[in-house]
Amino acid sequence: MEIVNTEAGTFGRMNAALEELVGKLQSERKDTEYGLEEWLDNQDVCRLLDISPSKLITLRRSGAVAYSRIDRKIFYKREDIRKFIERELQKQGKA
Repeated sequence: MEIVNTEAGTFGRMNAALEELVGKLQSERKDTEYGLEEWLDNQDVCRLLDISPSKLITLRRSGAVAYSRIDRKIFYKREDIRKFIERELQKQGKA
């Protein structure tokens, strides 16, 4: 067994970094347990597709993009957005 000496300050910084990492991993696990990583909101989709909010509304109204409404908030399944992108690429002959 090898013994390694570490300064108290260095040990504290390493411990804080480790605790931060554990917190992030636990948060990710909770999101996965509840299926939250599968859903995107309007802002996420606009950024992903590089479109304006009004263009997203047009896509929604035309039925091109599936969505769910919870109270006044609209969500999109990540898989549905992926399928939309694939359809658009096929239309353009890029897939």
